[in-house]
Amino acid sequence: MREAGKLLAQDSIRDWFDFPHYKIYYHDVVAEANPAANDFQGATAGSSAHMYIYRLAETYLLRAEARFYQGNVSGAAQDVNVVRARAKASQMYSTVTIGDICAERGRELYMEEWRNVELKRISHCLAMSGKPDEWGHTYSLTNWDKQSGTDAAGGSYWYQRIVHYTLYNKYPAGISLKPGVKFYTMDKRNNYWPIPFRLAIEPNIKGQVSQNFGYDGYNAGVKVWDKWQDAVEDESKI
Repeated sequence: MREAGKLLAQDSIRDWFDFPHYKIYYHDVVAEANPAANDFQGATAGSSAHMYIYRLAETYLLRAEARFYQGNVSGAAQDVNVVRARAKASQMYSTVTIGDICAERGRELYMEEWRNVELKRISHCLAMSGKPDEWGHTYSLTNWDKQSGTDAAGGSYWYQRIVHYTLYNKYPAGISLKPGVKFYTMDKRNNYWPIPFRLAIEPNIKGQVSQNFGYDGYNAGVKVWDKWQDAVEDESKI
């Protein structure tokens, strides 16, 4: 963004912290060709096509993941292979890691899943199961989301995939876009982004909203509800 010719955001990943969902525009060519169509304002430039939210392939991949956590690796491979067979893949799995399942999700559900959210969900599930990832790392429920730093060791499964598969932390000094400035380095604490103080924490005058780990204002003593019923009960006491 620019104002009076001045670049306001040197690094959009740092300054605009949400993750984009729409990278590809789905064009509804059928509605576009029909002047009488009323679905998504057909026959106008840029009609939007339907997007799948949930389908059978994801069901198989979710069951494959569940079977992996149970220790049923052969069953997990069978579920992944069902999806690969439908896609006419030439190679099948005899065994799978959580990385193989994630890779299949990436191929099969590209632009159909919220990848950032899914990897964090899987990070939690891995910590609950105690099963190792594709590099042999195991995670603990006590600290998988409560670590900070940019070194390669530790963190969550989400962070390990950042280290291994992306350019964010690929170089010790980060990726320099101009001399002396380091960009695109993810911290382990970036599992969760900070909760805006003035928009969310400060306005809650009848309660205390917990800040996420690693950011100013974090307090481990602030009560965090794990069931909505507890939140409703606590709210009634205010």
